[in-house]
Amino acid sequence: MSGRGSAARVAGESFADADARRRLTRAWRWWCLAGAAGLAVGSILLYPAYGSNVARWLIPNLLALVAVLAFVRHHLPWNRQSENGPLLGNLGAGNHMTVLRGVLISQLPGYLVLPWPAGPQVWLPALTFTAVLIADYLDGYLARRADLVTRLGEALDIEFDGIGLLVATALAVHYGQLPVAYLLTVGSARYVYLLAGWTAERLGRPVYPLPSSTTRRALAGATMELGAAALWPIVPPVMMTLAGAIVGLPFLAGFVRDALVHLGFLDPASAAYAMARHRIVYLATFVLPPFLRLILLLLLGPPLILAAQSLGSPAEASNPAALLSSGAVEGVVLVFVTACLALVVLGFAGRTGAVGLFIVYGLSLAVLGVTPRGLAAWGCSFAIYLLGTGAGSLWQPEGALYLRRAGEHR
Repeated sequence: MSGRGSAARVAGESFADADARRRLTRAWRWWCLAGAAGLAVGSILLYPAYGSNVARWLIPNLLALVAVLAFVRHHLPWNRQSENGPLLGNLGAGNHMTVLRGVLISQLPGYLVLPWPAGPQVWLPALTFTAVLIADYLDGYLARRADLVTRLGEALDIEFDGIGLLVATALAVHYGQLPVAYLLTVGSARYVYLLAGWTAERLGRPVYPLPSSTTRRALAGATMELGAAALWPIVPPVMMTLAGAIVGLPFLAGFVRDALVHLGFLDPASAAYAMARHRIVYLATFVLPPFLRLILLLLLGPPLILAAQSLGSPAEASNPAALLSSGAVEGVVLVFVTACLALVVLGFAGRTGAVGLFIVYGLSLAVLGVTPRGLAAWGCSFAIYLLGTGAGSLWQPEGALYLRRAGEHR
């Protein structure tokens, strides 16, 4: 009886796996059609800007789409919640969103062989990668809320993160929005890391897994957000260069740390490493932010006061302290920026205030023109968004929000 039961169990599992593979293959074929349809729609939208050159956009993207879908197809057997778990026939909303992210990324490489499109189509690269970022947030959220996190989703997520950052950064460099050094360091970091590990293994050296890190995840998210912002055509390159330096320095420091751990030159469990890491984090997130808040107040406070005094005056439009030239809109922006500055200075939901500053105030700089004072203030707000408001803060509710993954249960 036990022998018959084992055979029946194996046959049942084989039948279940075969059925799951058929369902997964059917879903994959639908994504092949969706990817081809996306390229067709993109070609139609870009034809007014590129004319017959749209074929130069289409061919690299078609190759990228084939590579993305081949990678998905190869890893379909990983659609399991554990290594030895049953094969799931349903991709789930989270994995569908991840595949969508890969399909969207495949629409970007073709822009590398052509100039920035003219007319309304100039927004298409930015809109495409912004959609990639939204899908990046939603895939993890949907998978965790449904408690359907799979090995397939994890593999696709890691790969598409690396490819997406590389392509977006290369495109920003192609458009003159970021320096080449940013591409060679931050944009290609994942592939340099993989090459170093591969080389070490070929030389017979052991490699070690990386410990989990919320800082690594937060910085990776910031690099993706910066990649999207750099593709917006109204953003001045000097602002993106400054933001690249602010994000790039801690990112590179973390990358070097990860590489040393991976290659066995640094032990993350050692007391010396733990103490050094604690001191660096303490200085960066507790000591430095209050100085940034003070500098931001000194930089933005006087111009805001002048803007409030000149609001509605005939000389308003020529006043360099004014935030926007339209009276009604200027008043709204003035109140909003002042409120955000107050949040940052008080450390009361200061990161939220910093987000408002570097977006709204940054847009006003893009419209009116960048000044040294404005650029420095914008850089301070961006740094506070990354680091928090530090010592002397009244309330920092965003800490858990920024460190917890989307959809993760408390």
